[in-house]
Amino acid sequence: MARPRVSVFLGMSLDGFIARENNELDFLSIVNTNPPEDTGYNAFFASVDVLVMGRRTYDVVVAFPSWPYGDKRLIVLTSRSVQPQHGETFYNGSLCALLDQLGAEGIQHVYLDGGATVRQGLLEDVVDELTLSWVPIIIGSGIPLFDKTLPDTKLQLVSSRAFPSGLLQTIYKVLRS
Repeated sequence: MARPRVSVFLGMSLDGFIARENNELDFLSIVNTNPPEDTGYNAFFASVDVLVMGRRTYDVVVAFPSWPYGDKRLIVLTSRSVQPQHGETFYNGSLCALLDQLGAEGIQHVYLDGGATVRQGLLEDVVDELTLSWVPIIIGSGIPLFDKTLPDTKLQLVSSRAFPSGLLQTIYKVLRS
């Protein structure tokens, strides 16, 4: 039973925030172009078997006008009761235990989403790859992706590319000792 590969794919402000303090994501739209730039998200999303996110991120996403995940399996990490609205399931336990369970099911690739969940994955040393898309805006405050609870985490740059909109995307492999 192999642990699934765990990847992160997030947009963030230049000063490191993934959302405003009120959970708004409006600043991400400054890089919307017509036609849309191919940031690799669609290919990435197609490559994952399961999406795992935290409850706070889920509460934001479930309020979107349309469900962005289609029929992709979604597991929400939460200890609070909630009714599924799009076939999602809820898990109350450690991320490592969930990944072990998913590995036993034959799941090969997990998309980890949400600031607290990504930080938990980094703390538990289960994240394999980070794709970060830096939006050319400084918002001054908000929900950070990284904080002082994280240990030193060595990364290897896999690729980087700049888009005409000003978006800068970097892909890092997490190095393990």
